[in-house]
Amino acid sequence: MANLEALGSSNIWKYLGMTIVTNEQGKKGVKITTTDKFKQAHGSVHGGIIATVIDTAMGVAVNEAIGPDHYAVTVELKVNYLLPVVDLDIYAYASLVKEGKRLFMGTVNVYDEDGNLVAIGSATFSMITRRKEQL
Repeated sequence: MANLEALGSSNIWKYLGMTIVTNEQGKKGVKITTTDKFKQAHGSVHGGIIATVIDTAMGVAVNEAIGPDHYAVTVELKVNYLLPVVDLDIYAYASLVKEGKRLFMGTVNVYDEDGNLVAIGSATFSMITRRKEQL
């Protein structure tokens, strides 16, 4: 759990107001409360915010799997936007597809608070062993 606590205390999480949530099936994910500052010119949530939520949800899944002696960084991220999000909070849940010795690959589903699937992402993360001074 230490990895997840560290994630949730990072500056980007605080700035964007992201929190770790658990859905009805017990799966951990990420919630972001949308505000006007996240909207693009046409009034919907900017795609970069949705991409960030996908990256973050995948980070939660990987860090939960690797334990406190390691951390993970994004190697690749892909997003398919399905529906615009206007004035609704966003929830993202990742599923790990491959857990290798160094690389982790997964998919992420992003929902609005009404339960609509608004984006699908995939990501690859690389696991790094913490140096002793980082433990």
